[in-house]
Parts: sequence; C-alpha cells; structure tokens
Amino acid sequence: MQNLRDFIRDTAGQIRKAHHEIPGSKFVVEYARLIDRLFPGGFAKTFEKIQTGDGSAIEFGLVYVEAQPYFFRSQYIRTQLIRKLKHADLSSLQAERLKRVLESEHEKKMKKKTWV
Repeated sequence: MQNLRDFIRDTAGQIRKAHHEIPGSKFVVEYARLIDRLFPGGFAKTFEKIQTGDGSAIEFGLVYVEAQPYFFRSQYIRTQLIRKLKHADLSSLQAERLKRVLESEHEKKMKKKTWV
C-alpha cells in the first residue's frame, strides 16, 4: 500500500509541476497523460471498476482518498471517488478506512465553521 501511496503522491507532484511549467493547451495534453497514468486502466474505467466491486480499484480509491494528493482538480476527483466508494461493496476493514476519511472530513468542516 505504501508503494501505491508513493506512486499517487509522485504523480501528483508531476501534475503540479506540469501545471506550473507547461502553458495552456500543452498542459491539457500532459494532464490527460498523467491522469491516465495515475488511474489504472484510465480515469473512467477506475470508477466503473469500483462500482462493479473490483478489489484493486477499490483499494486504489481508498488509498487515493486517504493520501489526499494535491494537484489541478484533485479534490474534485477525491469527492467523486468518495461518492463511488460509499456505494461500493467494501470489506469491513475497507469500510472502516472510508469511515475514518469521512470523519476527518467532518472534523475539518466543523473547525472551519465560526459560531456566533
């Protein structure tokens, strides 16, 4: 799992670097290439596999949401993965991992709120 986490973070770093160094439409091409590299079988295919209960896709999704990589559109992707994982057939250990992610998100939101 650590290798997968390192791979996700490394690829996120490459996307951030490309975003800062490559202009306009050339970045879009590089971004698409890196996203396809990041998601085994491609972005859309990973979401489909999570829905069908593919264990490796579910594990990838869990590691991604746990790692919280930061790059262009990363939080959108994370939100979409969380939605898919909520409806996936998870093992008890996987469900516990997702629960920890969701609880952490809830705590962050509560800290941001200001009470009058």
